[in-house]
Amino acid sequence: MKLPFQTKWERNIAIGLVVLWAVLFLPNLRTNPNWYGDEGEWMEKCWTFIHGTSRIGPIVDDFIFPYPYPPLYMLVNGALLRMFGNDIVVARALGAVTALAAGALLFWIGTRLRDKNFGFLCAAAFLVYSEANVNFRWVRSHPMSGVLALASIGFLVCYVQEKRLRDAVWAGMFCSLATGTNYFTYPLVGAVVATVAVVNWRDWKTSRAWRDMIVAGALACAYAGLFVLWYCAAHGWGQLMTQVGRLTSIANNEARPTFGGEVARFIENVWTLGFKTPTQGPPLPWSGHDWWLTVATIGFVFLPTRDWRLRLWVPFWLLVLMYGVFKKLNNVPLFFYPATIFLPLMAVGFAGVLTWAGELVKQVAEKSKEATAMGVAFIVLAGFGLQSAAGVCGHFHTRIDMWTQQSVPDAEAAMAYVNAHTTKDDFVILPKQIYWLARCDRRSMLTYCARYKGVDNDMPVPVHIPQELYWFDCSLEQAKFLVLEYGAQQVTLPDGRTGQLPVGIDAVYTIGLRGVREVLQQVQQEKWPAVFQQGAYLVLANPRFVKETK
Repeated sequence: MKLPFQTKWERNIAIGLVVLWAVLFLPNLRTNPNWYGDEGEWMEKCWTFIHGTSRIGPIVDDFIFPYPYPPLYMLVNGALLRMFGNDIVVARALGAVTALAAGALLFWIGTRLRDKNFGFLCAAAFLVYSEANVNFRWVRSHPMSGVLALASIGFLVCYVQEKRLRDAVWAGMFCSLATGTNYFTYPLVGAVVATVAVVNWRDWKTSRAWRDMIVAGALACAYAGLFVLWYCAAHGWGQLMTQVGRLTSIANNEARPTFGGEVARFIENVWTLGFKTPTQGPPLPWSGHDWWLTVATIGFVFLPTRDWRLRLWVPFWLLVLMYGVFKKLNNVPLFFYPATIFLPLMAVGFAGVLTWAGELVKQVAEKSKEATAMGVAFIVLAGFGLQSAAGVCGHFHTRIDMWTQQSVPDAEAAMAYVNAHTTKDDFVILPKQIYWLARCDRRSMLTYCARYKGVDNDMPVPVHIPQELYWFDCSLEQAKFLVLEYGAQQVTLPDGRTGQLPVGIDAVYTIGLRGVREVLQQVQQEKWPAVFQQGAYLVLANPRFVKETK
């Protein structure tokens, strides 16, 4: 077997990139960045799935409604949590290893597109990007799905170049795995079939062309077929249609644009991501410009590939992955995590700009042209790497910090008190950021207390959730404790005056959802005593159980 790194220089670069990954992606995984709410729900999904009772808080999870997420990531992450402990650092470590896999795939793809130097640039461009560092740490299925989609695209590159059946097979298989990890990658199914069909358009009458297209398409659709068969066997066709209908009702409640309007919206989303994404947001002032995204977007205009066809195919595959995300979302520059579906592939564009810059430097440099070109690439990559390193050494400030948990010690202290005064069968209401810290099985966030009584709100979906989808009564009266992250901090305003800024997810977001304020008013009316407080965390006890907590 031919080794990928044949010279000492190539081996040293490969080792250097692995060291770079370890330095940037592994330190302070557990606490940096802050815990986000979706992480708590993903921890819940994975933990309950691997124990055979797939649930998210009080809701039974059937992977369709109200949580439309396929189970592959839950299987992988759940197995790791069961082996190494139900702690967020385990799940974040999976994301970090996924980032290393993305770097390896980018080296392979870059080598196929041009040469090994370009492969190294693709991997390095991804690893130094601070948003990649942040979003591959957070616990979600999107990064894993994006990497599986990247593997599928790698084999599509091979198929365009050599038209081998095995590459079509692998492209279809990885596409199916990506779809089985996150539904945002569903357009890639069509892209796999379209690629094989177009590559063989001159030979469309031959059996080989039809064989490749049918095999690739069947494998790309394998997850969807297996899921439907399993669901019908477990729950029946009628329940499948009911749940799909509930899911599609969300889209039906939204305005339906014309075809031209949808195209315009997609173009606007792509443009906004590439050229208008800031580096910081609330509670920090909107500031800075994300130049990595701008450079990467520009790089897809003229990719420095050996095969001119791939200058068209690679941007096409990127747009296909983007469409799966932008079809559903318009807020990617703010929350950004859905971009991890296509973010690894964008590193190819960034590396393309570095390559063209290097070629330009060679034309004007008088001596040591190769070294000078490499120096320019190193300086650019080092600039972005230092920005990422600053977040690693200090703390990553994200555009969604205001919706994250603000203090790990305070959260752990509050939950240590709760766990010391609850049993496995007790019910606790708490922010979903810290679901995984609760040791009782029955847990819920405040919004479900309102929803269970028939007051619908936007969390987690803006449509009604029938009571038969709840596996226990999560009304306020049944809870033993209510844990709130609800505080304030003193700030100095630009004009010199002092004021208070709300701190904690319940203060900045949950309180504004329909029905939640009424639940908290009921808590006040029933005079739930505060039994623990530290920082922004407040633990209130149900008077029905207060004697047990003393």
